[in-house]
Amino acid sequence: MYPLITLGPLRLSSGGLLLLAAAYLWAWRVVQVARHRGGTTLAVHAKECTLPALFGAAIGGRLWAGLFSLDRYGPAPELFLAPQLTDLAWPGALLGGALVGWGCCRRRGANPWALADVAALSLPLALAVGGVGLLLSGEAFGLPTTLPWGVPLFGAVRHPTQLYGTLAALLIGALLSAAEYFASDDRPLAPGRLAARFLALHGLSLLLIEALRADSFTIADGVRATQIVGLALLLAGLHRLRARPAPTMPMPPVPID
Repeated sequence: MYPLITLGPLRLSSGGLLLLAAAYLWAWRVVQVARHRGGTTLAVHAKECTLPALFGAAIGGRLWAGLFSLDRYGPAPELFLAPQLTDLAWPGALLGGALVGWGCCRRRGANPWALADVAALSLPLALAVGGVGLLLSGEAFGLPTTLPWGVPLFGAVRHPTQLYGTLAALLIGALLSAAEYFASDDRPLAPGRLAARFLALHGLSLLLIEALRADSFTIADGVRATQIVGLALLLAGLHRLRARPAPTMPMPPVPID
């Protein structure tokens, strides 16, 4: 890790600051994309659900990290509440944020598929920034390699799996933007289609990149937990793409103060 400043119990690092920047970037981008795609009403719904989704992501990410590191968290359960920005796991953060965000949409009468598309369009850039943060914090590091683009880390030249994730996120973002750009007025993308594409592409990237990581959480027989999540996301995305489009739910008008 590369610390920058210490503030009481917080030991901020360049990696942790970039993870915070990624979360802020996603929250800002969600509202902008929602306003572009659905006007003021969708933007207000997005703004209302962004903070709860981020809290859900933080809780899910910490629980995932803790449950797969019980040798460290078991004797000291207070670590679940520790203000440690980098001790989060992305699969748990994605699941936690998605569940809380979905529940928020249903409670406020918003179209969850429309906001899922907005979140999917906004995530790749945030994931790209977060990948750089993981590299600087030394998290999610790769297996040793002899490839010329390997990075020296922890006494070996390793796959820059964090940067692989950054490049994959940028590619996914470009593909989603292209799909939205080339959708015609006669054949618009049904709600949920962009989210399904994101799930399938991101799941595939997790399956491939996780195989090169050296610090993966594993379950029985050494199966990598994140690869199981990646496979589930891939299958869920493909299933959604094959399903009939969900009917568009009208969004109730939102009073603007």
